[in-house]
Amino acid sequence: MKCLNSLYQQVLLSISVVLSDCEKQVKVGRPPKVSDLQIACLYVLSYITNTPVFNLAKILIDPSIQSYHLFRKYRTARVYKLLELYRRKMNLIILILSILLGKEIKLIVDGTILRVANIYRAQTRKIKRVAGKKFWAKRKRNIYSWDYQSNVRFEEVHYGLLVMVVCDRNGIVYDMWVHLASYHEVKSVRIRYQRSLWFRALADSFCLMGDRGYKGLEYVHVCEDKPDKSVRQVIEAVNSQIKVFNRVSR
Repeated sequence: MKCLNSLYQQVLLSISVVLSDCEKQVKVGRPPKVSDLQIACLYVLSYITNTPVFNLAKILIDPSIQSYHLFRKYRTARVYKLLELYRRKMNLIILILSILLGKEIKLIVDGTILRVANIYRAQTRKIKRVAGKKFWAKRKRNIYSWDYQSNVRFEEVHYGLLVMVVCDRNGIVYDMWVHLASYHEVKSVRIRYQRSLWFRALADSFCLMGDRGYKGLEYVHVCEDKPDKSVRQVIEAVNSQIKVFNRVSR
């Protein structure tokens, strides 16, 4: 409990310092039970500890907090903007320090599918009529079979969103975006490169690594040797943590 409270205070202090000019002042009416910066801090702690945001709020802020204090639509939109701004500012600080210290910066790009609904529920007429094929995706991979003593081609069907992540070898996320699951990862990267100045600056300034699925992209270095492949394993852990956070954050 003491460690969790100490971590909460450290994260809240960091967010408050970096976003000191972004906290909205309430001029009239009573102050909110939980500030936007506190909710942003709870989301960061939820990602770190794999604990629901609502449970953390009851433990760290006030046991009488209700869900409507945290998850109102307009507040969630504000908190997401604060978290995005906080990540961008921290990324700039880390990049500047790494360049000043002469450290080599290698970035990794990869994508993962986050399920929006259960496959059986997604096959109902209502969802099919509303969403069509946009959220459906098929992913093929080879799985080793002990029965056949060889790799077997396996096809997975998903209904969800494609989440693309760019991180470094320490697991620090520098960019993240979302497309429909029917998008291929290469197409998603190309669209992001055209529309995002931030991603274009990262791809042009630093070494951006990907797996063999990214062949043909001139700004992505395909991992071929073992050292590069070992560095690329970090993003698999980041993708796994994102899926866990998606399940337990609420």
